[in-house]
Amino acid sequence: MFSIQKVRKHVQQLGHDFVPEELQQRFQVGIEALGLSGFSSLNANGRLLTTNRHTGESRIRRVVSDIRFPKLILRAVVKRYLPEVSAATGGSLRFSLDHSKFGIFYVAVLAVSIGKGRALPVWCVVTRFKGGQLLKPLIRGLKVVLGELSYAQRKHVTITMDRWFGIPDLLTWLDDEHISFIVRMKAGIQVGVPWTAPGETVPLDEISEEDVAVDYAGRTWRLVRSDWKEEMKEDEPWFLLTNIPKDRQGGSRRHTLNLYAERFEIEEFFKDIKWVQAYKWQRLKKKETMTNVLLFAFLGWWILRTTAKAIIRKNRKRTIHPKKRLSWFREVWEYWLRLRLRPLFAGPS
Repeated sequence: MFSIQKVRKHVQQLGHDFVPEELQQRFQVGIEALGLSGFSSLNANGRLLTTNRHTGESRIRRVVSDIRFPKLILRAVVKRYLPEVSAATGGSLRFSLDHSKFGIFYVAVLAVSIGKGRALPVWCVVTRFKGGQLLKPLIRGLKVVLGELSYAQRKHVTITMDRWFGIPDLLTWLDDEHISFIVRMKAGIQVGVPWTAPGETVPLDEISEEDVAVDYAGRTWRLVRSDWKEEMKEDEPWFLLTNIPKDRQGGSRRHTLNLYAERFEIEEFFKDIKWVQAYKWQRLKKKETMTNVLLFAFLGWWILRTTAKAIIRKNRKRTIHPKKRLSWFREVWEYWLRLRLRPLFAGPS
């Protein structure tokens, strides 16, 4: 049964397993004020914790300025939740990498697909800059995540990315780390193909082959092209570059296309965290503060999913029109808010 007591017990156990004793109370403050509450402002969320205004504000300020929490939260997600996801997906970890703008910040998020319409966030990199200036902090952040994964987990990681991430330095780094990737490329990108002379290139939109080896960034990888017809919404097919061999298990063209299609779950995650949890309107100024705030919010997603599995199963079994069905996250989130804010006048409508 999903209840406040169950969530409290889960959070306490999480803190006991992964957080030093001197930080456990501060950890619980971060979960309650940021992970399990919609965002208003740091001070407003802090004031909800206690009747004393100044005490609440100082508590939450200490949480978001503590530089120890990012790695502690990442370790909790990787060690507590990812093994469960991996077991449910046959050992694979299907990550999506995407970026979005939150106020003055550009945030790159690494999330794992669970096949339920919303990717679950694992890690983020926050910067005030976009374009090539995001590349170095992004690679540093990915190194942190990979450093927490076990050898068995790294073997089964696949990262899917949109067109913005088709950066040669990033792709070659992932390839050197033996991390499988699938990235959508822009139609005008020049690549080498087997039927041209060495050193000659052609744009991707001139390649009609559905699955062919191409040369890009000094490496030979696969280009997988999706089907496309003029009546489709997309103005072009997907041009997917991947380092997954065709003869590897799960390396077929159809499986590659299906894996990339799961990437859209991270787009739905961005919508929910921005509009349902109200992080669209934050006015934070320091990237370290923004990182802590988002990572506590990410942990809140995992906590709610783990403690409310019965509600998620019930929601998926309902025989209602698909357009009227709430996402599992919104269903759980609204139920959780009802638990915390009981109606003043309970009774029949």
